Parts: sequence; C-alpha cells; structure tokens
Amino acid sequence: MNQHLLILARGDARTYRGVDGRSLLDGLPFEVTLFADRGNAPDLRALEGEHEIEVVRWSDEPAIVQRAVELHTGVPYTAVTTFDEQLVGLAAQIRDALALPGMAPEAAELFRNKMRMKAALEQAVVRTPHACHASDRAAVAALLARHGKLVVKPVNGLGARDVVFIDNAAQLDAWYAQGKNTAEFEAEEFIDGVLYHVNAVVRDGVPLLTASAIYVPGMGNIDFSAGTPFVSAMVTEPVLKGRLEDFSNQVIAALGMRDGVTHLECFVTPKSEIVFCEVGARPGGGGIVWMIEQHCGINYNYALMMLEAGHGQQLQIPAQQRQGLVGLMGFRSAQSAFIQRAASQSDFSEDWIHVRQIDVGQGEFKPAAAHCTDFLGLFVFSSNDMEHFEQRRRNLSERFYNALEMQAA
Repeated sequence: MNQHLLILARGDARTYRGVDGRSLLDGLPFEVTLFADRGNAPDLRALEGEHEIEVVRWSDEPAIVQRAVELHTGVPYTAVTTFDEQLVGLAAQIRDALALPGMAPEAAELFRNKMRMKAALEQAVVRTPHACHASDRAAVAALLARHGKLVVKPVNGLGARDVVFIDNAAQLDAWYAQGKNTAEFEAEEFIDGVLYHVNAVVRDGVPLLTASAIYVPGMGNIDFSAGTPFVSAMVTEPVLKGRLEDFSNQVIAALGMRDGVTHLECFVTPKSEIVFCEVGARPGGGGIVWMIEQHCGINYNYALMMLEAGHGQQLQIPAQQRQGLVGLMGFRSAQSAFIQRAASQSDFSEDWIHVRQIDVGQGEFKPAAAHCTDFLGLFVFSSNDMEHFEQRRRNLSERFYNALEMQAA
C-alpha cells in the first residue's frame, strides 16, 4: 500500500515552508492530503509539491471525521498528523476511526488536558505546580492560602488565552463572579521563575534532538495583552541546556510519547529548580520552528510529517556544531488600530535576518493581540551571543516601530 498522510492544516500556510522559504511538501516520499478551511485553502494549494486539498469546517468535528472515513475508502490514509494544538485530539479521533497507528485519543488527552498531564507527571516524580480544578472552590481557596498567588487557566487552553493571576481572596471572588464555566478551568500554584520552552524530536520513544530556548522575561507568551514583543532565544549554555534536556526526557517518558515532536514549557526558579508548566504534542508556533531550524538545521514540522508517515528512520539530524545564537521577535499590539504606515520587508535586508515578515500594511485594520502569537510582524535572526542578540533586538524593534503609524480604532 502506498503511504498517504492526512494533515489537518489549520492556520497560516507559511507554516508549511522552511526558514529558507521552500515548501515542506515538495519532495516528500509519500502522498499528502490536507484538510483545510475555505480561507486558507488557496494559499495551501499554491505550495510547491504534490498534495490534495479537502475543504472542511473546523467547527464541525464529527463531519470532519466522517469525511476522513469516506475518503479513506477510496485512497486509504496510512497516517494522520497536525501542527495545530487544538487539532491534536481530532487527529487522534480520526486515527481511531480509521484504525491507524499513532497517538490514540487517550494518549492525546495527556498532552491536551493540563490536569491529566500533571497527574501523570506527579506519578513519575516530575516537579509540577500544585493544582486543582476551579470547580472545587474550597480547594482553590485553600491553594491560594497555601501559596499566596495562583494562576487560573483553561484546562485545554493554548496561546496564554484566559490566563489570570490571583493574588488575594478578593481577586478570586471577582474571577468566580464572572460566571465562567469553572469545569473548564484549573487553578495552580504560581511559580516564580523564568519560562523556557524545550522542543524534542522523538522516534521510537527516544529523543533524537532537543532544542531549548528562553522566553525573554516581560516579552513572553503571557505578555501579549501588554503589547510587548514576543521574544525568544536559543539556550547555548551547556549546563542549563543539559538540565532542560534531561527534564524533557523525563516528561516524554512519563507521558509515553513514541513518534512525534514536543513543545514543553517549564520554569527555572531563582534557586535553579526546574518546574513543569505544560507540554504539547506538536511543534512550537510563532516562528519557533524557524528559529530552531536556523539554529539546529532541521525543521520540526517536516520532522513531524516524516515521523507520523512512518519515515522516521530517514530523518537526518545534522551535527550540532553551530556557532552563535539564533532568536526571534514577534511584534504585538495591545490596541485595535488602523495602520497608517508600516515598514516593508525590504527595509530589513541584512543577511543575519533569516525570516522577515511584515503582516500589516497601509489602510489595514489590525485587532489587538488576542493570544501570544498575534503578530504585526516577525523576525528570526542570528547574533554572536545573548548580549549581541539584545543589541540587534533593540535595533530591529526601533526600526520597526519608527516606521509604524497606527490610529486607534
């Protein structure tokens, strides 16, 4: 049987290009079909490489599963994948319906449900924040009394949406007064530390490559509502890099990842303790895949397709001997506005800038950032070290914002 990969392809078609702009679908050693919505289907069709497009509505998951079953009777699928956090569970449902290999619904739930993932990691003695369901208000109040500060977040959330910090009983009462469905939220101990993301390529349960990076404090995923840029840079310091990799290996083993990629977030406290935050069974978003590709020489989206399609043995992990440091910066806005003037890609022609995206233009309306990777523009760039990275980051930021003129809506 010919190998045939079904990809649930929601979002920006640029996700299917490498850091050099090439199509990741061009030259794959298997057939590819993409399920996509009507909005991004044309851009996906324009990608180089042989692939079929099936238009779906993401809001109707039962219909998507049924359509996969119908098409499977014609040219059978042999594997299913997605790069999208919200579709990890749907991909597992389709695998289950078609009796295909890969992550089953129960395993996928461990990578989506924050309470279940923490429970599994606690059994493996991985340090996780103390947590409880928000529906148990007495337990939440006790947790606040014990730790003094809490984080309340959706159990199946992503992109730092609807995350709230609670410092006292009055704030907790105010949160409950909003009338949210508390069954969909959890409360957990606030961890005072710097957030890192740790990204692994896993084959047969063994990490082939682990790439770690810092979310620069004050410019991380949670800071979108303040309008600060989203900034991340690769970890090159050997001791910290090794400790983060060891922690990631523990998480992968505890949750039973076999073939795929992970995007783990964890804190490093002032006392150097590493504490789990959350983990996804998919590549990082917001330019993280391109940053890692530039630094490590492999595209994690490509790696995921190869692993899911059963071609993991063909993955070539380049020798990790690269000098310098690669990072990214995504520009965000805290206010909705009309764009009066903006820079163009040609304004950033330096060879140390590897990805230059300007996603706004004159006359466009741009809503305020609603999640961590709602960008006005994105750069992935190289530097010599962290000090040099910060110099270049400030330079790019100044140039981008000097060229940007917005009129509040």
